[in-house]
Amino acid sequence: MRKVTWWVLLPLLAIGCAKPTGFDYLGVKNFKVLKFGLKESTVGADVEFYNPNKFPVTIKRGSVDVYANHNYFGKTTIDSTIQIPKKDTFLLPVILKVDMNNTAIGLIQTLAGGTDSVHIKLDGSAKIGRGGMFINYPIRYDGMQKIKF
Repeated sequence: MRKVTWWVLLPLLAIGCAKPTGFDYLGVKNFKVLKFGLKESTVGADVEFYNPNKFPVTIKRGSVDVYANHNYFGKTTIDSTIQIPKKDTFLLPVILKVDMNNTAIGLIQTLAGGTDSVHIKLDGSAKIGRGGMFINYPIRYDGMQKIKF
């Protein structure tokens, strides 16, 4: 009888432990300069994603390198735990420390010159999972993004 119970529960266990799929990147909203300095500035934004999973997911600990116009722009880290609803869009607040070298100044000049599109590349990873089971999931994006101040 016990062997039959295990064979019946095994498919349910496999479905319950399904590996979460990645999020769909939708864009950046609420872009703002929080602190402007000559050596380092702080930029805040809300990154919009869609969770295609049929179950809620938890994000904890993540790190992403940000490149703007093919040059390193800065790094952002996620150090809190965020609950993501199933089959829904969500905003992930990020704070980016920017080293004000020639890349950052060139980007500011580009945006001030009337161009509102920037080539953005994201490269990093985050721990996502559910029910105490977490995996390292890569975060990758490469494309044009409109930036509104």
